[in-house]
Amino acid sequence: MDIITYIILLLAGGCIGGFLAGLLGVGGGVILSPIQFELLKLNGVDPQLALPMAFATSLAVIFITMISGTYEHYKNGNVEKTGLKYLMIFGVIGSIIGAFLSTHLNVGILEILFGIMCMGSVVSMIVIKNPENDTNMNKSSSAHSILGFIAGILSGLLGVGGGIIMIPALTILLKYSTRKAIGTSSATIIATSIGGILSYIALGQGVTNLPPYSIGYVNILQFVIIAFASVIVAKYAANLSKHVNPKILKAFQIILVAYIGLRMFGIV
Repeated sequence: MDIITYIILLLAGGCIGGFLAGLLGVGGGVILSPIQFELLKLNGVDPQLALPMAFATSLAVIFITMISGTYEHYKNGNVEKTGLKYLMIFGVIGSIIGAFLSTHLNVGILEILFGIMCMGSVVSMIVIKNPENDTNMNKSSSAHSILGFIAGILSGLLGVGGGIIMIPALTILLKYSTRKAIGTSSATIIATSIGGILSYIALGQGVTNLPPYSIGYVNILQFVIIAFASVIVAKYAANLSKHVNPKILKAFQIILVAYIGLRMFGIV
């Protein structure tokens, strides 16, 4: 693949990932990981190396992108601080475990389980009405801790931010409003991505045949190009979210989660 096409595809992936991150509070890894995986393979990287590299580099991009998006959500008053520390702390722990599992296990079965969780979330989001406000919000520290841990494992395991499960859980189980769930998810993903990034860097030390400009499993070249586009788009998408009807945001979330679930089953 020529360098111009390579850069254009990376920039396009960064724009899509940044839009999803800013508008819906998800990390965008579901787009970034497969794009990078295919590009790495096209550039001659062994698939067994390309997969963890795609996950690791996606998390690095997600980390930078979510800082930008979260700042905008925070300014708009959509980051709930009550259970945030529990989401973040246990998110980091879960992401470290998830990154370790991804480099030591066949993730086929786990992808199927993740797909089942996604489709369950879709059904729940369709059937259950999201709260209009945060009056009945569940502020339980244990509930936030469990949710953060699960999101962290998914983050490290599959190179996603974890928001794809976190947002439905926050709205359905913990009674967050849609906008507050999106903002709080964005903040939590900053933590879950950190744990995964550091783990992938450590696990990639001493691995041979990694492409140039790699630190562990993180490829710096792809990271810089994708992050450049992603951060710019995420900022504007986060501001856009406060002007979008929550029902429309929910519809976008349902479509995205359904797509991810079907993709995990190998249907799309």
